[in-house]
Amino acid sequence: MPRRNASLDGLRLLCALVSPFSSRAALRTAAAADAPWTAVLAQADRHRLIPALSVALARHGLGDRVDAELADILAAVADWNTERNEGLRRQMRAVSAALNAAGIAPVWLKGALTLLPPAGPAAGRQMSDLDLWLPEAAAQRTAGAVLRGLGYDAEGHEWKEGAHYPPYFHPDEMARIELHRTVLDPDQSALLPPEEAAQAVEWLDWDGLRIGRLDPLGRLLNAFAQCTRPQDHLLRVSTVPLMKALEFVVRIHDDFGGTLPPAFVERAVAAGWERPAQRLLTVTERYFGLPSPLPADPAQLEMLERFTRHPRWHYTRRALRTAVGAEGWGLWREPWRIPGIVAGYLARMAPLGR
Repeated sequence: MPRRNASLDGLRLLCALVSPFSSRAALRTAAAADAPWTAVLAQADRHRLIPALSVALARHGLGDRVDAELADILAAVADWNTERNEGLRRQMRAVSAALNAAGIAPVWLKGALTLLPPAGPAAGRQMSDLDLWLPEAAAQRTAGAVLRGLGYDAEGHEWKEGAHYPPYFHPDEMARIELHRTVLDPDQSALLPPEEAAQAVEWLDWDGLRIGRLDPLGRLLNAFAQCTRPQDHLLRVSTVPLMKALEFVVRIHDDFGGTLPPAFVERAVAAGWERPAQRLLTVTERYFGLPSPLPADPAQLEMLERFTRHPRWHYTRRALRTAVGAEGWGLWREPWRIPGIVAGYLARMAPLGR
């Protein structure tokens, strides 16, 4: 039998606990007295799932299975996240009101949508920024002026590419505002063409404010693109927080009754994202219990598990591949970048276990 690994056991239990597909009976069995709670907490921290873990334990009535010290930590983080989300909700309402006053209805994206209910994110969603999209360039320019009028300042140079403008920061607000030119990066437009996304926007009255959101398929495709991409950039790293994968799973559970819609598969194949879809769905089937209609591709799963078991070796392997691979040739032509890259590598290694 292969040797058990506490970190991997902790990750498996964590994902089962936060998954919307898990039953209370199965979880009460899994969360036995000898459950690896320290490893569960460590993995929840690594994957930005501590608030979601706290919410899940309360939802399934599993508080009695957790030791008192861990319960106190989870409660403190959950309270902090709730308070933070209330601040984000106020910030989102203030921006929406100012844009409405300028004749603009913002289309809010990703985690911002979880702030619409008065109680905030029911799943304990953790976020650091608020994303909004305006399909028309003129409206984007007006929105930039509105944000500056509210006291926001865009830091950094003008980005020529990418889905959004430089983030807008406000010294008295919690989150940066990411004003999107398009929903996804331009090289991902085949997955979710902006014209199609704009035509399918759902318009809402949010307590007197007019806002929009993508339709269910658009929201799912957007969540999918946060987890993976054809260029293998994220697959090779395999350190994308599972908070992103959970959001993808929740979208399928909440918007499509727990079954991956055929339209998603058709779009992924047509856009050239079939392999990334297979790899992501292999992970979400194994860890979150989401049934996958596609053939398994364990590449991302294996990298996730290798990173979980041996994070130092995972980063070292990546560094060696960067140094001797095609990416490394460009690095050696620009040797002044090497000290910064080495410093970044050491910073990643420092907090990791063996």
